[in-house]
Amino acid sequence: MCSDRFINTVPLSLSSVRRRVEDFLAENGLRYAPMDTYVTVSEDEEGDRILAGGGLEGNLIKCVAVSGAARSEGLTAKLVSALLTLARERGYDSVRLFTKPENRSIFASLGFRLLGSSDAAILMETGADALRDYERYLSSLKGEGSAGVIVMNANPFTRGHRYLVEQAASQVDRLYVIAVKEDRSLFPSGERLAMIRSGCAGIDNVTVCRGSDYAVSAATFPTYFLKKADDATLAYMDLDLDIFAAHIAPALGAKRRFAGSEPQDALTRLYNSRMASLLPARGVEFIEIPRLVQGGEAVSASRLRAALDGGDFAAAARMAYPTTIPHLLSHLAEKALREELDTTPKPGLVDREDSGAHSDMDYALMSRGIAALRPFFTELALEGWKKGLDAESVRSIGISAEKAMLEATGGVNTHKGALFCIGLALSAAASVLGSGEVLGEDNLRRGISLLASGIPQAEGTHGANVRRSYRVGGALDCAMRGYPALFGDWLPYYRSLRGDSYRNHRTLLRIMSSLDDTNILHRTSAQTLARVKEVSAELCGNFSVGALRELNRKFISENISPGGSADMLSLTIFITDIINQ
Repeated sequence: MCSDRFINTVPLSLSSVRRRVEDFLAENGLRYAPMDTYVTVSEDEEGDRILAGGGLEGNLIKCVAVSGAARSEGLTAKLVSALLTLARERGYDSVRLFTKPENRSIFASLGFRLLGSSDAAILMETGADALRDYERYLSSLKGEGSAGVIVMNANPFTRGHRYLVEQAASQVDRLYVIAVKEDRSLFPSGERLAMIRSGCAGIDNVTVCRGSDYAVSAATFPTYFLKKADDATLAYMDLDLDIFAAHIAPALGAKRRFAGSEPQDALTRLYNSRMASLLPARGVEFIEIPRLVQGGEAVSASRLRAALDGGDFAAAARMAYPTTIPHLLSHLAEKALREELDTTPKPGLVDREDSGAHSDMDYALMSRGIAALRPFFTELALEGWKKGLDAESVRSIGISAEKAMLEATGGVNTHKGALFCIGLALSAAASVLGSGEVLGEDNLRRGISLLASGIPQAEGTHGANVRRSYRVGGALDCAMRGYPALFGDWLPYYRSLRGDSYRNHRTLLRIMSSLDDTNILHRTSAQTLARVKEVSAELCGNFSVGALRELNRKFISENISPGGSADMLSLTIFITDIINQ
């Protein structure tokens, strides 16, 4: 409480509260923008009569408004103080905000300093001076002679990126390639930085620089105080270029900025146009380099991503710079696990609707498990690419990956089986491609089998106990034989269903109808497994979503979870994505 005013953090998840905030912002000429938290100053304890409000998204303050009736009360300072306290409690040592240029003095009086400006908006910050720290970092990399800069997202790094770097590097003594830091791309920022570094290797006058929070993004730039959402496009570009010209270029001693031409994307073309218009007046020459053309079309990361999405890994790999290929494989490995998890409904398994027969896990927990595995998928792919078939490396990385997964899930085994089978296939595929061979089913199966043969059989596990009790082969046995059922039956069946919206559901049932699923045996009995195979085959041949939901209810009541079949579905999806037939 502040005097006779009440300060509250309001729950935006409640539709009635969100509507109240939206109405308040609209009354004060602002639009609602996505936020983590909204803080209000109100006349009443319930917060129904809002006098002032402001939101937080990470360390960004947004949607600050004070009603006309209360603008003489000095509520802005109290509101911003509450938001800063909240941000610091969440671990942020600096807080930023976008606002209109005419509000600069208000926020300057509250301790905010100007970072960048445009005609429509300014960016300000308080707390730790991270921009100054970033300038010092860049200055430490500064070399002698003429210098130029490329700011690159590399989502992912393509042959076109390499061509751009080569062409730019030939025109300056030192070329600095700055990786965009923001994590709103298909490939995480750490991987994109690694791709750029690998992709630029061998060009002696190139220095790859880590990115910063001071590349303003169209994805995060708030439009709430602009008259039209489209106004944000030019505003964010001009702000970005102001920060570049005032801080980034001087720190590197750069007088040139390079970018590739853009024949397709209108937004990128506009950005290039703004660079050509604004940078020369700030002492930086802008040089646009024509894109690399391959097969009559310009090579671009967007085309590469479209090929991945369309299931044409071979086309994507042709556009990728070679050192990027392991990252494509790790992305598809993660995608396969997420696609299996998202398949809904599933009998006895965690999906978007319920937790199946599992009381210790749910969709959010499974998602955290997958996220924890992603860096290790990349490590497995890179090791396979560089070293070839190395069972000891695969085993060592797998142990670390399992540990990270368990830490992320509080000790719950969400994906141990999937990590094993996907990890082997991922490593084998990377080994084949790293040796310069064309990836096919035969050499992939050979690689999986050889890797599996070098891994000792686990003892003391649920799977080991099931193998001994029921005399069935386990995960390692299937891998050592190169997954004959998968390549001989499940994979062709899955491919035959291309275009079927229930492709994953049907394939899962097909797998369940023939796999000796050790997870079912561990939780139930051989008789139950036989019955699962029978009902799965029947439903696969006479499929309906209603019957699948009924089977899920039955499996939940009987504690049946076909986890091994789910792992094989993930592996089937992954192999389909990397081998186009």
